[in-house]
Amino acid sequence: MSASQPTIADAVRSHARNRGEALAYDFEGRQTTFSAFDANASRVANALIAMGIKKGDRVAYIGKNSDIYFELLVGAAKAGAVVTPVNWRLAAPEVAFIVDDCKAPVLFVGPEFVDLVRGIRGSLPSVRHVVTMEGGAPEWPDFAAWRDAHGSDDPNLPIDRHDVAIQLYTSGTTGK
Repeated sequence: MSASQPTIADAVRSHARNRGEALAYDFEGRQTTFSAFDANASRVANALIAMGIKKGDRVAYIGKNSDIYFELLVGAAKAGAVVTPVNWRLAAPEVAFIVDDCKAPVLFVGPEFVDLVRGIRGSLPSVRHVVTMEGGAPEWPDFAAWRDAHGSDDPNLPIDRHDVAIQLYTSGTTGK
């Protein structure tokens, strides 16, 4: 936990400590407590670290609304990585541009976008790993299995409140 101002990860840690069994979110019938949210975020952080993700690395995500997106966001914050969500309404060349531009070594893909990513995979030279958020691609690991293969101990890396946690791209009409 940072000494001065809390980070995104600190907020989840605090809720897990103080309100552990309270409901953090309810999404499509999946209910998650603050303690489970925190533990899963730590598993994500440990999985990212095991993949070789370093502080400041970008972690790209293309998918629709999902509860597990927040595990990715907080887990990346715990690992010091930067989540780069990609607007799912973009065309394949625009998705490829953003993922390549941010130099993400890992791309997380929602089930609706598996075919899109298969089609642009050759245009993503920085991407070493693809993880599907809810399965649908036998060639890539499923998020839950990937996450759950790692321990829930918080990595407690030194993260400062001024560290970048998310990188957003606009979808302008005049250029990249």
